[in-house]
Amino acid sequence: MKDRLYAPGPVELPPEVLAALARPVLHHRTPAFRELQERTDRRLREVFLTGDEEVITLSASGSAGLEAAFLASVPAGAKVLVVNAGKFGERWRVIAETYGHETVDLHFEWGRAADPAVLEEALAANPGIEAVLATHSETSTGVLHDVEALAAATRRQAPEALFLVDAVTSIAAAELRPLDWQLDAVVAGSQKGLLAPPGLAFVWLSRRAWEQPEERLHPHFYLNLRDRRGGRQPTTPATSLVAALDAALGLILEEGLENLWRRRERLTLQLIAELEPLGFTVFAERVAPAVAALRVPDGVDGRKLVGALRDLGLTVAGGQDRLAGLIVRPSLLGHADAFDVAVLAAGFRAALANIG
Repeated sequence: MKDRLYAPGPVELPPEVLAALARPVLHHRTPAFRELQERTDRRLREVFLTGDEEVITLSASGSAGLEAAFLASVPAGAKVLVVNAGKFGERWRVIAETYGHETVDLHFEWGRAADPAVLEEALAANPGIEAVLATHSETSTGVLHDVEALAAATRRQAPEALFLVDAVTSIAAAELRPLDWQLDAVVAGSQKGLLAPPGLAFVWLSRRAWEQPEERLHPHFYLNLRDRRGGRQPTTPATSLVAALDAALGLILEEGLENLWRRRERLTLQLIAELEPLGFTVFAERVAPAVAALRVPDGVDGRKLVGALRDLGLTVAGGQDRLAGLIVRPSLLGHADAFDVAVLAAGFRAALANIG
């Protein structure tokens, strides 16, 4: 049986990326790796749309990237506001609270899109906020939050506050323009829209984020982004993962970023259209191209459905936390095309039949 990976990370990898992983391991202190790193750094700036501003690569998970961005830009003891509308919004809150920050938890019902007007009201009611932490594509709910509007609301009400964005599931999947939208941090991971294996995190910081005085920041060691500026590698990087990333970025740029945004949105909407006649309904108020979050039909246990799909060789994500058993989250974020929509639709029909 052929296994097929239709989860919102890790994702199915293109053959070119798998081939890159099979090459001999490069030593990180060689001219060959320096050339590879310089090329991936350049390509990352193109994919992140940051112009000549650096995107730093960490050998770590996306969550480590979130923590690194926080430690590099948010002063110790600063009051922060978290736009909390899902499992990964909660992760921002946990990071801030772990470092002892006073945190305003701006909660939105799971499945709803964060309202910029509500954010603006919360900032007005809580003066002194120095950072707003938001999620672009909330993987747990399938919602694409309007970070452009949320960032604009923050600038109107709290212009000095930094605006940090978890874009782990949205980079190379949905429109994101850090410079145009005046964001201050964007964090991503390798295992989703960037079509590479898990294990790399990426952080871009705005100029004003970099300008935070180091003496105001929390002490940190491995996650110190300032030690990594200019391509410096103070620790051994995951060289084979960087080679895989290079191949993936080449494919993304060959297709064209805006073409890729449109294709991923189209595939997700096509999948939803195929599954709605089977009794599935959209959970997300504003659908993210990265994942189709769908309420299961009445009488169906989403956990059993995920297991039945896995028995057929199809791996999809189920609901997390309070949504366990209530939704499923198939994704075409990886190496997928319109035929994968048909495969998933057929798999869902078979799995529903198999669980009665």
